[in-house]
Amino acid sequence: MKYTLITGASSGIGKGLAEKFASKRHNLIIAARRTNLLNEIKKELENRYKIDVVVFTVDLSKEQEVEKFYNDVKKYDIELFINNAGFGDLNLAWDSDLDKIKKMLDLNIKTLTTLSIMFIRDNLDKDVQLINVSSGAGYNIFAWSINYSSSKVFVSAWTESVAKQLKKLNKKIKVKVLAPGVTKSEFSDQALLKTKFKKEQIEKYRNWKSKAIWTAKDLANETYKLYKSDQIVGIIKNNKLELSDGYYDIFWID
Repeated sequence: MKYTLITGASSGIGKGLAEKFASKRHNLIIAARRTNLLNEIKKELENRYKIDVVVFTVDLSKEQEVEKFYNDVKKYDIELFINNAGFGDLNLAWDSDLDKIKKMLDLNIKTLTTLSIMFIRDNLDKDVQLINVSSGAGYNIFAWSINYSSSKVFVSAWTESVAKQLKKLNKKIKVKVLAPGVTKSEFSDQALLKTKFKKEQIEKYRNWKSKAIWTAKDLANETYKLYKSDQIVGIIKNNKLELSDGYYDIFWID
């Protein structure tokens, strides 16, 4: 029995992805911190689509839980791994809470890279996919969120480059980047935790975010197009999905 694994699946984009791939009859492994929400999703999707949904409660920002999580899930036949777990921070770079930033970097960069390497290593010559969720802010730095944007620049650059390396070496696994734009989700709530922005700045951001036309469901539909394509990058530009072979050049010594 094959499975699609989605991290950060309890709400927002992750939940939207779970619903989309369930509708395409993918059995799911869904992982996040909030067990109650995961179990609600499991019950709903199993009843609606008659698929199998496996729940893992894990805090992937904690280094000691990451490798254990992977070793627990790799016993399943995973055909698609979507690294979606992550969060942001809205602050001037030097005003950010250091504990929050360290946790964000651990999750957005360290955990994503660790899980990616382990999954790729185990599946180099298998017909499987890895999709790492970056952000439009990973291609165009958002001035109010430099620490977050820079973490997503890493995700984009690392994932694109590995994808191209795998292609050049004729490996079977496909690695891809999803770069969403502004999407209606819980992102703002987490990003504004411990912010030092003044009330008027926060209101300005919330007003801007409220104009987002993308829902998690919309983004999940576009992610499925990326999954079915032969392209490396799916980025939301001008309110539509743009598929490409990537934006980073790699220097090779041949």
